[in-house]
Amino acid sequence: MPTRLYQCMMAFVMSGSEPAGNPINEYFRESLLVGGEATRLYLVRHAQSEENTGEDLNTGDADLTKVGREQARLLGERLAQQKVDAIYASPLSRTRQTAAAIADASGLDIRITADLREVTLGAADFDIRRMPEDERERIHERILSEGTWDAFPGSEGSANARRRTLAVISEIAAANEGKRVVVVTHSAFMMTFFSVILGLQRDFMFYPFNASITSVRAKDRRFVLWRLNDVAHLEGMPAGLGGIS
Repeated sequence: MPTRLYQCMMAFVMSGSEPAGNPINEYFRESLLVGGEATRLYLVRHAQSEENTGEDLNTGDADLTKVGREQARLLGERLAQQKVDAIYASPLSRTRQTAAAIADASGLDIRITADLREVTLGAADFDIRRMPEDERERIHERILSEGTWDAFPGSEGSANARRRTLAVISEIAAANEGKRVVVVTHSAFMMTFFSVILGLQRDFMFYPFNASITSVRAKDRRFVLWRLNDVAHLEGMPAGLGGIS
């Protein structure tokens, strides 16, 4: 038979005076933004463009390839299931065309935002391939050892890129509190932003696939990484430049 003390303790617990479950879980829920009113951000790299075919093409403001258009269509179907509230994109053709496929599937307008542009890594005057061999080797070693945009001659620079990427994503998150937001941008932009929120010194530490989704939760100017380089929606497409690239 249960003791009187045990009966009293059980009655106290069942009364709701003592919180149920593991008390540590509540701290993880807050620090990792589990549930609640956090903003869901889906950062998307544009689908494959004419500059992502593996050929050394100087296409300028490149359009999507046939493969890229199919990637964008599949991406739109995937994100429509998330019931997104807003879509942002950089001004370039490849991001606008990718965003258009998402917008068509979700019935939303696209908000073009200049600061979502790609990180500038040098103009034609700073073409590393045209430099003397010893200088090319020095730059190559610096890029590998430092892993920052400062190593690229004529680049936007690490500090500027970090300030810009963090500022524009913070503005988008603040303008859409508690909502689900798609942000279509570029690979170096994404690498830079995630290096900032993860506290990394290197500006690039992973390769964002074309038409990939990397999701983040945001609240009170805090960001938590939830999903990295997700291409589940591209299942069935060939690997490499024919699909996931």
